Amino acid sequence: MDVRTIVASYLEYHGFDGLCHPDTECGCGLSDLIGPCEGAQSDCRPSYRIPLRNGETFFTADFDHRPTEAEIRDYWKKLEERNG
Repeated sequence: MDVRTIVASYLEYHGFDGLCHPDTECGCGLSDLIGPCEGAQSDCRPSYRIPLRNGETFFTADFDHRPTEAEIRDYWKKLEERNG
């Protein structure tokens, strides 16, 4: 068993969708774990996948639980205000 499998198993068991770097908002899902950024960063956090209005997805460590639909709508609003 390798590190990727151990980490993915832990995240899946605890209901997370992947990892996310809290400062850069770079995220990866369980299927591409530790891939996009050439290796997990030491400060990546368990994260949830947030569907965006344009059909894409976004990983965030901003929630300590799986966000509800209302929380996702509020999160969209926050992202739109931040991005202008």
